[in-house]
Amino acid sequence: MEKGIFKGYAAKKLIFSLALLLVLVAVSESIAAEFRSFSENSHEMVEINTNRADSGYAPKLIRYGHISTLKGRFPEGSVSFSSRLDSIMKRGGFSVPVRVILTDESYPTVSGMKIIRGSYFNSSALTYGRNVAVISRELAERLFMSIDAIGNEVTLFDESYVIVGLYEPSKTLLSLLGSYGAEVVYVPFTSYLESGNLTVDTVSIHDRKLGEAVFKQYQVGDILRKELRVQAEAYRIIDYYGSDTIVSQWLGLFLFLVALAVFFMLLGIAGRVLGQMRDFFCAGLKRDYLPGFIRKQSVPVFIFTGKLLGLVGLSVLLIIYARPRIFIPTQYLPPDNIFDFGFYWEKIKEAIQMSNAMAGYIPTPLEHCFHASSSVGFILLLLMIPAFISLISAMKLLKSLVYPIKRFILLFLLSIILALAVLILLWASGLIYPAISVKGMAILELFCIVYFLRKYPAGGQSGSDSPSGNG
Repeated sequence: MEKGIFKGYAAKKLIFSLALLLVLVAVSESIAAEFRSFSENSHEMVEINTNRADSGYAPKLIRYGHISTLKGRFPEGSVSFSSRLDSIMKRGGFSVPVRVILTDESYPTVSGMKIIRGSYFNSSALTYGRNVAVISRELAERLFMSIDAIGNEVTLFDESYVIVGLYEPSKTLLSLLGSYGAEVVYVPFTSYLESGNLTVDTVSIHDRKLGEAVFKQYQVGDILRKELRVQAEAYRIIDYYGSDTIVSQWLGLFLFLVALAVFFMLLGIAGRVLGQMRDFFCAGLKRDYLPGFIRKQSVPVFIFTGKLLGLVGLSVLLIIYARPRIFIPTQYLPPDNIFDFGFYWEKIKEAIQMSNAMAGYIPTPLEHCFHASSSVGFILLLLMIPAFISLISAMKLLKSLVYPIKRFILLFLLSIILALAVLILLWASGLIYPAISVKGMAILELFCIVYFLRKYPAGGQSGSDSPSGNG
């Protein structure tokens, strides 16, 4: 009776531990995939964002007139710019606080905006300063009680603006973490009456030549100082080289550690096969010479050799398949000695001082997405570790209780079904980006199979000690 209670507890623990682990791996991959969807060819991109905590002397900041110079500097690429203002949008008796993004026609390609009605404004709207606006579906429903808002007028900056497009705001976890807490409205930069005196907050530059440049930040800083003649220190220059790798490396590191555990288990099985092969040869050579023994026992010898080579080959291929992509920016690596702890301590102090100096700093949407993706990925890694330990303890308990392998397969399938049900709910809610880690699922499945099949206790489906057994 007591043994049955332990079996029931261990079975439930395995189901929930494995399901939780599968969900965490899938969510981690979804977070990384969402960032990659925003940052295609991120190694060719640089953003210039104002540091509002240290904006400096206003006449020495970037303005609309400087944009043409930047576009001339990167003729084969694209340059997008924007500024932020808080205002009130009115229609009839309704008044809604909004954050207005004054920008250009290229902004949707930078932000990944999804237009669901009408269209985004074009370059002529920017050239002639037309009073047109793009608002969210939710704001349209609040102001007009319907999403049929195209062509209607609203009041913004005490001017009349025509709604030309509706966008669907993202509801994913990353979007919620970076939410302004107010409705966001997009209008042409030049539609603002005082746009000539308005400084540009953010400039996004996407150019193939930047992907080939080594020191992008220094290169862009020189352009700001020498060609635009603005105060480069008042801006933060963000280089996204390696950002997609940084976001994905936490999941990659976890999967590599799991693959490493499988690697050593496979080598352990290979060691036992090698031991059986040695005993088999020693017993045979007592009765016959080596050539005659190999001729008589060619089939068992072939099976032994195939199993040994297969296990070693699978181990090597697994490590190659699971090897993580790790990227550490060069400024965080000691120039001479990797164990220079004084260097790391100085970098920690610099990060703290920079964080204190950045009070009031507003990151760009892509910058926020990068930092949020990295942070959430690290938190998910911290959650995967105890879930993995719980899974191992459940499997260890089931093995000690001589749990049949057929029932283990059933538990494994139930875990997958439970994980898929949770993921479908998360995808349907729009909370996470629809993506799944095939590599992660394959490595976790292989770990469970190898863990249970290696040296399974008697009473389960144990392997035979004969050459044709499972080793």
